[in-house]
Amino acid sequence: MKKTILVFLILPLLLLGACSEKEWSYKYEGATDNWNGVTEIFHDKENGARFVGKIKYLGNGDVKKLKFISELTQTSQQTGSVQTPNFKEGYIIIFQDVPNTDSTKNYFKNGVTDEEVKSFFGDYPVFKIDWTDEEGIDHTETIYLKYVAQ
Repeated sequence: MKKTILVFLILPLLLLGACSEKEWSYKYEGATDNWNGVTEIFHDKENGARFVGKIKYLGNGDVKKLKFISELTQTSQQTGSVQTPNFKEGYIIIFQDVPNTDSTKNYFKNGVTDEEVKSFFGDYPVFKIDWTDEEGIDHTETIYLKYVAQ
């Protein structure tokens, strides 16, 4: 009898622990005439979440130079540049990031819902892109990323 009671006491704790480590992911995506941008938010056991930004060139020809600013939230911005990026394989990763505070890490470690992700990232994260085409012409575009239900 004691073993049965013990099993019924331990089983919910094991299930609760398994649920807290549940894998999850969310995605924001957007496009312009020349670009497709994606930010994926993945579960990360150590940091709570991992944010990965990717872009793909949709135009013809080559891109000689690429500079970007990614504004994921009102307080989070990633910047960088890539000389002669190679889009032959499709998307290239332009940044990878994790939450920068313990409270934000814990927020994601506990698991998040669609609504919580939308609240955290806001309505429209953006990629601002300055790029030079193969003819040496400079361009500026903004990709507004919208939440994509999965």
